[in-house]
Amino acid sequence: MDELNDEVQQAARIALMEWQADISKNSYTRDNDLIHTVQFSLPNTFSTFNAELEAFGDAVASRLEPLVNENNLSANLPHLDEYDALGERIDKVKHHPSYIEAGDIIYASRLLAKMAKPGGLVECLSLLFLSSQAGEAGHNCPIACSAGIIRVLQRVPDFPDKAFYLEKLLSPSFQTNFTGAQFLTEIQGGSDVGQNAVRAEHDQKEGWRIYGEKWFCSNAGANLIFITARYDQTVQGTKGLGLFLVPAEWKGKKNHYRLRRLKDKIGTRSMATGEIDFCGAHAIPVGSLEEGFHLVMDNVLHLSRLFNAFCVLGMARRAYTIARAYAKYREAFAHPILDYPLIRENLARIKAENAAMLAAIFATARLQDQLDIGEWPNQDGKLLLRLLVNIQKYLTALYSVEHIHHALDVLAGNGTIETFSSLPRLLRDCIVCENWEGTHNILRMQVLKDILKYDIDQIYITFMQGEFAKLDVTSKHTQLLAEKLNEFERELSQFRQLNPELQSLNIQFIVDRMAILYCALMLLIEAQDQKEKNKSASKLDCYQYFYILHIADKKIHYDQAYLDLITRIISTE
Repeated sequence: MDELNDEVQQAARIALMEWQADISKNSYTRDNDLIHTVQFSLPNTFSTFNAELEAFGDAVASRLEPLVNENNLSANLPHLDEYDALGERIDKVKHHPSYIEAGDIIYASRLLAKMAKPGGLVECLSLLFLSSQAGEAGHNCPIACSAGIIRVLQRVPDFPDKAFYLEKLLSPSFQTNFTGAQFLTEIQGGSDVGQNAVRAEHDQKEGWRIYGEKWFCSNAGANLIFITARYDQTVQGTKGLGLFLVPAEWKGKKNHYRLRRLKDKIGTRSMATGEIDFCGAHAIPVGSLEEGFHLVMDNVLHLSRLFNAFCVLGMARRAYTIARAYAKYREAFAHPILDYPLIRENLARIKAENAAMLAAIFATARLQDQLDIGEWPNQDGKLLLRLLVNIQKYLTALYSVEHIHHALDVLAGNGTIETFSSLPRLLRDCIVCENWEGTHNILRMQVLKDILKYDIDQIYITFMQGEFAKLDVTSKHTQLLAEKLNEFERELSQFRQLNPELQSLNIQFIVDRMAILYCALMLLIEAQDQKEKNKSASKLDCYQYFYILHIADKKIHYDQAYLDLITRIISTE
């Protein structure tokens, strides 16, 4: 009997070893739908860029994820050394060697180097999507911060040592580059930036100095810090805020700020977040003082939200890969659990929703690149992109947390064990990302403000109607989706008749509907292309399920056609 038990347990252990080997395979080449999305987005450069993605995809699954898992162990998390051996104040954030190794892999992908010129966002974010399959990894948030600094410095003229800073930020070597940070939040307000009290004072001899406390400082050990500070104490609100660059070192010496402590966060724990006191830190104004807040909103925060969407989708996609592979190798009641319809339904929903949101966020990145290089002659392009990024930051974060949670469900008790898979860490990281760069309600209210001030709802409808020209108008999918857009346009008119308090409640439905319809349309456009060029219906199946889940009026019919659909969706990775 003991021998029989040993055989049963050993067979189960071998199956888990096969599962581990499976999920260590290339994160890019195993995902044919992703390959199609990148090719669809970059038709002119795909043949050369594809090799970079293949190389990085291999590194992410086989080398990066194990390093990040090791770095995220409690004993290996970052810590603060306030003083050196001689008692001198140094405020040094110390990291485990695995953090450095992970950074070497991520930055060597040349992810940020893609931003050297306008028009490189799609390539940059394709790599970020793969990098984020290892979670925040201690580096993906700083990458987003660095990208914001790069974008602003490229747009402001006559910035001191601009070429030097850009070269260091764009460098593909973590050992020698500079990383960036964005410090806006103070204890009295996060999203309410107009309450900022940190002040910037001008000294005739030494220039601008920063005084005060910043409460939520991610990448606390950054080389370069973008910080908002009140340059005129008589001007209240955001109009009195300037944007400044604070280098960690000033003329070869530590700049004048102190790290009070590192925060103990629920997730993104490998990335040091602290509270910092600025004690006359030397700073360089970025652009004119008066445009500081707008530089932050239009470039730094806008880009961070776009990066955030790619990050959480990457995390959720990795969770799907882990869960699907587990369901393939794990047996219960004499069958692989992938055979059970409830498991298939769970996985199919994750895949279909992730596919729709990924198609949408890639479409948005393409539009941003086109706007940046002047190839999108849309006078409302800037406003439209702000809307698209805001609604997608909201939806991707909301759904991706659910997706990782339900991927963890597939592993049952094993899914809750930190050392069994990366799922617990991915879930914790994703929860943090959900609340960064604007909570759900902040994003909803920004959309409401833009509807009332800029008629952004009409800009959205006009854009969506134009996108339908890319589809086969005879297709039933096109016709049904077009009807739903027309229906939504009527609902927007009714929404505008509501009083302000009711609008602030109903904006939840409006933002949901905007995001869902945009995701559906972008996925349908990709699905049509995939079917024509690759003879694959993978994305069309995902579209049909997404439509059933979120757009169709009828309740789900749990019939054979439904079972066949969810089975087809998970039959491919």
